[in-house]
Amino acid sequence: MRCDRALVLGSAAALLCISGCSLVSLRSPERPLSTRDLNARILTREYSSHFVAAVEQCADRISAAEKDPKVVGNTLRWKIAAAAESQRAATQMAPMMSLLDTWTLARQMRAFMSQGNAGGALFGRHQDAALTVANELADDADALAKRVIPPGEFNRYQKFVEAYTRERPLENLEFVRASVVELWSRESGVDVKLVDSLGTIPEAMADVAGRLQMYGDTVPSRAMWRTQLALRESGYTGSDVQSALDRLDNRLARLSAVADAAPDLVHGAVADVRHGVDDVLNRLDASSAALIKALEVERAALSTTVRTEREAVTGAVDAQRAAIALDATRIADQVVRSAGEEVRRLAREVLLLLILLFMIVLGLPFAAGYVVGRAQRGRAAEAVQPR
Repeated sequence: MRCDRALVLGSAAALLCISGCSLVSLRSPERPLSTRDLNARILTREYSSHFVAAVEQCADRISAAEKDPKVVGNTLRWKIAAAAESQRAATQMAPMMSLLDTWTLARQMRAFMSQGNAGGALFGRHQDAALTVANELADDADALAKRVIPPGEFNRYQKFVEAYTRERPLENLEFVRASVVELWSRESGVDVKLVDSLGTIPEAMADVAGRLQMYGDTVPSRAMWRTQLALRESGYTGSDVQSALDRLDNRLARLSAVADAAPDLVHGAVADVRHGVDDVLNRLDASSAALIKALEVERAALSTTVRTEREAVTGAVDAQRAAIALDATRIADQVVRSAGEEVRRLAREVLLLLILLFMIVLGLPFAAGYVVGRAQRGRAAEAVQPR
C-alpha cells in the first residue's frame, strides 16, 4: 500500500512539473507557415501579377484601336483600379484571406463587365474583348482556389464568393469593395482563427520583399496612367502636348530669327513665348496637383486597410493565446487540487494506521498478562478443590 501511495505522489509531482513547463512554454518560438498557407501566398501573388498584366495588355489594345476619348479614359481607369485592388487583395497578412479576396475580385469584375450590368458598355465595340479577358481571369481564379483550398472546405469558400459577388456588385471603375476579411470573420463567428502562424523571420522577410517587388513593378506604371488620365480630364491629350511643344519650338526658332534680324522685336516674341509657356505650366501644375491628391487618397486607404487587417489578426492571436493560458491554468489548478486531496486522504490513512499500530503495541502486553493471570487463577482454583 505504501508503494502505491508513493507512486501516486510521484505522479502528482510529475504532473505539476509538466503543467509548469507548459505554462513557461506558451511563448514558443515562431512557427513556419503551413504548406497550404505558403502555397496560397505564393500562388495568389503570381496570379495577381498575371491579373494586372492581362488587364493592362487588353486596355492598351483597346486604346490603340479606339479614337473615342471616353472609351480611352475608361481603359485608363480600368487599368488603375484593377492593378490597385488586385495588389491590395494579394498582399493581405492572412494568406487564405488574400486568396479569398482575389477570388472575389475576379468574379466581381466578370459580373461587372457582363451585358446588362454597370460596366457592360464601357468600352464600346471592344466590350467583348474586355469581357473575354474578365472571363479568363475569373476561370483562372476558380482553378487556383480548387488547387489550394482543401476539398472539405472548398464548398464553404465557394458559397461565400458567390454570395459576396451577388450581393455586392461593382458599381463603377473605381472598384470600391466591401472588406472580404470582415465579412468572412463575421459569418464564421467571433472565434474564427484567420491565421495559424505569422511565419518565421525568413518567411516574414521574404513576404516584405515580395510586397516591395510587387509595388515596385507597378507603381511607376500606375503613376504614368494617373498622369495620362489627369491630363485628359484637364483637356489635354497626347497630341495636344506634342502640338504645344512643337509650337514652343517654332516660337523659339522665330525668336532667334527675329533677334538676328531686328533686335527691337525680340521683346514682343519673348512675351509671346512666356505666355505660351505659362499656359502649359499652369495646366501641368493642375494635373500634378490632381495626381498628388489621388496618390495621397490611395496611400491613406492602403494604410487604413493594412492597419485594420493587422488589428484583426492581432486580436485573433491574442484571443487564442488567452484561451491557451486559461486552459493551462485550469489544468494546473485541477492537478494541484487533485494532488492535495490525495495527499490529505493518504495522511488520514497513515494516521489511522499509526493509531492502530500504537494500540496493538501497547495493548498486547496487557492482553497477554490478562490471559496468563486468568490461566494461573484457574489452575490455583483446581488445586484447592478436594479430590
